[in-house]
Amino acid sequence: MSFRRKTYPEVAESLLNRLLGGVSAEAHPYPPPNAAREPFRHPLERAPVARVTAVWGARNGETHRFEADADYRLSTDGAQLEWLATGARPDEGTAFEVHYLPKQREAHLNDLHPGSVVRTLLEAVALETAGLYAQMEVVYRSGFIDTASGGALDHVVGLLGIERLRAGRNSTELRFVRAKNARGGIAILAGTRAATPDGAIEYETLADLTLADGQTAAKVPARDTVPSNDGLPADSLTLLVRPIAGIESVTNPAATTRLDRDETDEELRTRAKRFLVGSERATLGAIEAAVTAEGVRAELDEPAPGTVTVTLLGGTLDPDHRARVAKAIERARPAGVDVQLIDGAAPARVEIELRIATADGLLDAQRRAAQETIGKRFADYFAALPVRSDGSLTRLLGLAMGVDGVEDARVTAARVGTTDVLDAAAGRLALADEPTELGELRIVDPALATGLTLVVRYPRGEPIPDEAKLSAAVEAAVATVNALADSTDAAAVAKRTLGWGRLSRVLPLPHAGWVVATLDQQFAGAPAAADADLGKYSAQWVLTRPNGVSQVLDAAAAPPFQLAAHERLSVARVAVEVKPKTP
Repeated sequence: MSFRRKTYPEVAESLLNRLLGGVSAEAHPYPPPNAAREPFRHPLERAPVARVTAVWGARNGETHRFEADADYRLSTDGAQLEWLATGARPDEGTAFEVHYLPKQREAHLNDLHPGSVVRTLLEAVALETAGLYAQMEVVYRSGFIDTASGGALDHVVGLLGIERLRAGRNSTELRFVRAKNARGGIAILAGTRAATPDGAIEYETLADLTLADGQTAAKVPARDTVPSNDGLPADSLTLLVRPIAGIESVTNPAATTRLDRDETDEELRTRAKRFLVGSERATLGAIEAAVTAEGVRAELDEPAPGTVTVTLLGGTLDPDHRARVAKAIERARPAGVDVQLIDGAAPARVEIELRIATADGLLDAQRRAAQETIGKRFADYFAALPVRSDGSLTRLLGLAMGVDGVEDARVTAARVGTTDVLDAAAGRLALADEPTELGELRIVDPALATGLTLVVRYPRGEPIPDEAKLSAAVEAAVATVNALADSTDAAAVAKRTLGWGRLSRVLPLPHAGWVVATLDQQFAGAPAAADADLGKYSAQWVLTRPNGVSQVLDAAAAPPFQLAAHERLSVARVAVEVKPKTP
């Protein structure tokens, strides 16, 4: 049941319309039942109608008077009220009321001018009726946690066994510190408890707190859960009653003080809502929440009535962690329902290539910081993505574009294994077929190249490689590769796969029988070295992307490095070193 307060103008118009022989407060649902398409029309019961005098209803949750010929109009035959496409509409699922004058009617009175006896009595009745509606609204709103206040709110939360906390309790501020390796936003809900090391005294937070990504610490007010406890000195509350992922420590920087006020309506309302959320039991959602609270992703299924399987994703847990998960499930499971805990395989990894364009004038350090922020945001997004759910391209691009300095972003590829999951037309990543998690994220910024480092080692007593010639050969190889960066030709894409053998053959080494072949020659099919063995020499290639992730190519068996579309190389360092003696 919903309630809409009628104001004085609406009540007065309704009474006046009735005295003129019209129809008052004829109710119609919006939208009309079985309405196939707009414009929506509502047949009037006393047609034909001479004039619609007023239409009242709810708009955005408030009483609203709709305007004739702007929001609605009367049909030409006077039988229907029709909503205009450009006008205001009532809230969906509500009823609006129409006041109108039929063509055939009989007026009961004709002295309705302002100041007349009848008009004065009508206005007095309308004023009192509007006052009753106002009182009824107060009564209606007093029955809900979100709208009740004062004593009414005390009665509502009393149904949950909750009482308003009175003045006199000790209070303080709790400071939560982020763990060093924690990423993304961390939510700390109102009601989170911190205790003294022995657990004898507990304080609970009074408001929700969120540590933004990159924020190391934040404070929130807290209050003693027991009114008779003595005060505490600074740094006494150092134990989190329930660990929070990403929070390293908690403390009270200052000594506690006496709170000189009662719990406010907003604080009491928040505490009651948290109690309702925390008291959920015996549902699939409760079981899933219990597993998630232990830092584990899981897939829930009901293979048969009375049986629920919880498949843990991420591989086999250690015994202690698995026991904690099982205990949490036991607390949340419905009575009589058998919950089977299964160790599942690790989720498939989604590899994504993202191309971004950063603003001109940024320093390289700022561009790298932008890529690091994007990586953290993508990791948080996939960590929160429900199991077997498609990813949203719009959401991912929004996360990238929201980073300072990023002017454009586009996902150029997305794969799970060898399967292409990028559906650009539908704006999604097709991940609903199996559980997934974020794997390698390759971010390409044409303004920020991938660094290439070469270290050539030689044994003592052997000819020393010419560092200048090595640098020239590497620079030429990089230029050849970069010329293919923007090409979409299949052959060019294949040439952007750099293996140890292909790179090493460009090196002019003083090694007898070694045949040097530039990348241009190798791509053209010219014969390269017959033997890829460098003899007593060794070559180590290190490719480091701007996000700091490196790949080392130090032997023919090393996996090749795949350059993404538009990804460019730059020579970071070429060095010649003596091989260390082997024991």
